[in-house]
Amino acid sequence: MFLQQLINGLAQGSLFALIAISFSLVWGLLKMVNFALGEVYMLGAYAGWLVVMHVTPNLAVALAAGFFAGWAAGWLIEKVAFKAMRGVPHIASLVCTIGFSFFLKEMATWMFGAETKAMPSYYAKTAFTIAEANVSWLQLLMVGIAVTMMILLQVLFYRTRIGLATRAVALDFRTASLMGMKVDKITSLAFSLSGALAGFVGVLAAIYYNAVNPSMGFVAGLKGFTAAVFGGITSIPGAILGGYLLGGLENLSVQFVSSGYRDLVSYIILIIFLLFRPNGILGKKTKL
Repeated sequence: MFLQQLINGLAQGSLFALIAISFSLVWGLLKMVNFALGEVYMLGAYAGWLVVMHVTPNLAVALAAGFFAGWAAGWLIEKVAFKAMRGVPHIASLVCTIGFSFFLKEMATWMFGAETKAMPSYYAKTAFTIAEANVSWLQLLMVGIAVTMMILLQVLFYRTRIGLATRAVALDFRTASLMGMKVDKITSLAFSLSGALAGFVGVLAAIYYNAVNPSMGFVAGLKGFTAAVFGGITSIPGAILGGYLLGGLENLSVQFVSSGYRDLVSYIILIIFLLFRPNGILGKKTKL
């Protein structure tokens, strides 16, 4: 049903939008892409799974575990792949993040095995029905959490001193440093927040799909990057828009084409926008 696919697309779009914001946070500061974010998302999912299966079934605790696992991973990636490699060509840092992604995936495979682990369901019951389309409590929760996180990020970046400093560094890295701003700390904070967001989303996705596996980060990272490029990687509102549009288009492709082609939609959008509109829908031109 068309309406059901739109509702599913809204829920999945919330996941894509939050991952896209993670990419935008790093790009906004260094004009570089952290290709390890997909695996940070996977790491957060495993952190949430460990909490649920071995500590407590409390969803809030699982989400917090994913958040802090992602924060730690984001902090480490910034220290190793970016801060320690300043002054070298950008391609070296990008390759280093790709290396991190392989490392995290292999580490998860070694620790948990390559097979898919089942994640318990939360709030799977139908909240209400619209024209025979079911909306679950989990879908409402996902959209609500996503919107709340987006509002909090907007408040952080546009209503606080830390946000002002972050935007100043993003605008002109060297001038901000000369003006006495603690550029290293601001950059580390942005990377940690980017990783925390990815880890947090990883737990949400594990609950939504009821599964965790070491390979889950690759597709999620690719779709998050596609959403960021789609909406405009230089713009957080653009990343949000790209996430929801991508989620909607993917699910509509299931309705009108086939479920086997849903991932193909992401690849086509990524190629088209990189070739013809690399700044995305709302993004602005930047000098690299």
